[in-house]
Amino acid sequence: MSLQEKQDIVQALGFSHRGHFYNCINGHTFVITECGGAMEASQCPECRAPIGGGNHRLDSSNTRAREYEDISRQQGGKESPWVWAADA
Repeated sequence: MSLQEKQDIVQALGFSHRGHFYNCINGHTFVITECGGAMEASQCPECRAPIGGGNHRLDSSNTRAREYEDISRQQGGKESPWVWAADA
């Protein structure tokens, strides 16, 4: 996927100010809205791997989607307060 397509996705989702981007263990990107902290566990719709979490703790197999986060910040989004959970 091109950089322009990723920029278009971030802009179209309208999450530039609320929500943050993460990847499942297989690299599929997902968004946690509102504050961006994981409050619900689910499964990736692409591969059924665990995504999300609970009590603002991201599942340990998930990672931050840094490229999407960078694009979001370039469009006016805020840094995720939950970076520590995603980078653990």
